[in-house]
Amino acid sequence: MDFPPDPPGTLDRAIALLLSVARDGAERPIADHAAALDIPLSSAYRTVALFARHGLLAQGKRGFFGPGLALASLGIASDPRAIIASAARAPLRRLARTMRATAHLGVLEGDMVTYVVKEQGGGRALFTREDGQLEAYCSAIGKVLLAAVEAERLADYLAAGPFVPLTGRTITDPPAIASEIAKVGAQGYAIDDREIADDLFCIAAPVRGPDGAVVAAISLSRPAHPTDGLAPLADVLACAAAIERRLGHFS
Repeated sequence: MDFPPDPPGTLDRAIALLLSVARDGAERPIADHAAALDIPLSSAYRTVALFARHGLLAQGKRGFFGPGLALASLGIASDPRAIIASAARAPLRRLARTMRATAHLGVLEGDMVTYVVKEQGGGRALFTREDGQLEAYCSAIGKVLLAAVEAERLADYLAAGPFVPLTGRTITDPPAIASEIAKVGAQGYAIDDREIADDLFCIAAPVRGPDGAVVAAISLSRPAHPTDGLAPLADVLACAAAIERRLGHFS
């Protein structure tokens, strides 16, 4: 079928911008793409914001966008983990520095939590590291991620024990773990109150992708203090929401 020639229009420029940014992989700022395509910068930002709302692009550092999770799900873009990490790093750094604590982003790989991003904002340095792994049942991030898996997968996980106590407060009984995971799913956040280490307290929240599915979780970790409680929860939830907007999820 032959298509009649048309002069380049708004849709043509938008598609050209999408392809340029997706191919570049967040190496160049949007201003460079706009200049190369002769698109006004304000129009370019409006266009990439629209694509980001649909998960086709994802925001990284200020002024930079790259392929989004929707493209990754189609096999067009790179590793989804890299997309999530790029979107999460700046918000996590702000959270860590504001709270003078350590912020993480993790994903569930097999039965373990893999820490993809770690931002140290002050206080005592933790033993965690990027690309390091930790058990899911006793970490706040792990509980959030387990709360998002299918019931059959969770049942298999709980049946695969035993679960080793890391402290005197670690939950190791499978029915008790299941109850804890159900509570996390209902309330939308998780805590690790000295379950990994005797003096560590963590709060975690889910991060959702464009389709609303949980793709990662973030946490804030700092020394346990009897008066702190859930004080940082609002900040953790706000950070998760900021990352979700960068990934194209708007609740």
